[in-house]
Amino acid sequence: MRYWILAIGFSTALTLPHILVTLSDAPSTEPEFQLREFARQPGEAEYSKDSQRGVVRVQGSSRPLTEKFVQQSVAKRSPEQSAYVSIWHWQGIREAAASARGLDSEHHFANSYLVGFKPFKTKQLWVPLYTLAMRKEYQYDHLQYAGLADIWQTSRQAYYQKRGDCEDHAILLADWLIELGVDARVAMGTHNGEGHAWVVAIVGNKEYLLEATSKRRETSWQAMPLAELAEGYDVEFQFNRYFFWAKKDSRPTRKYRGSHWIKKSQFIRG
Repeated sequence: MRYWILAIGFSTALTLPHILVTLSDAPSTEPEFQLREFARQPGEAEYSKDSQRGVVRVQGSSRPLTEKFVQQSVAKRSPEQSAYVSIWHWQGIREAAASARGLDSEHHFANSYLVGFKPFKTKQLWVPLYTLAMRKEYQYDHLQYAGLADIWQTSRQAYYQKRGDCEDHAILLADWLIELGVDARVAMGTHNGEGHAWVVAIVGNKEYLLEATSKRRETSWQAMPLAELAEGYDVEFQFNRYFFWAKKDSRPTRKYRGSHWIKKSQFIRG
């Protein structure tokens, strides 16, 4: 993902596009188990088992933002306007939620891509990132999907799809860490000025920035950088399975918690 397109709502709802780990660090034998797991290939039923349907309850709004409304609004735009991530204003609430186009060609709320998927059990919190480094290749969406600018994979799809870009890596990593009991979130913003997605994991009251696209095979959580020390990352939004956060203002920050963040909405699946 190289840049973001924000879909900005006006009046009560309508939208227009606008450019814009207790941790054990000792090595384990689990990667050998991972290699056996790699042989698994999903069928169509495995890909389709996760429903992404749901509504968003926006803080300060009396009505939910529905996926049906999002899809109807996106359908009114040109393919170029609807190609990227959309940030939605709703009933006067700015930056209330985000949506993106999935493999089914429909826009779904960002939270819905974290489907509660854990490829296998592990007690080592470095294993998910190690697995991504071994398993998944980085590739821009327009090269993988015949010129389509931005397609998101769910966490399950991201595990089985051989290739993906930054948000696909981040979605799988965050969802897996959540399954392991970690407060993990997908962060959206820029890295060195280009649109990007990464993961922040809050462990032991410390914030770690995890570059999900990294292909370094670290076998120690101590190799993971503290978010406050990570340079070049400018976060704008963050989300997990249930909540979507936006910054109060445009000032850069390396802290992913605090009064400068507003919990804008809650995603309710089903």
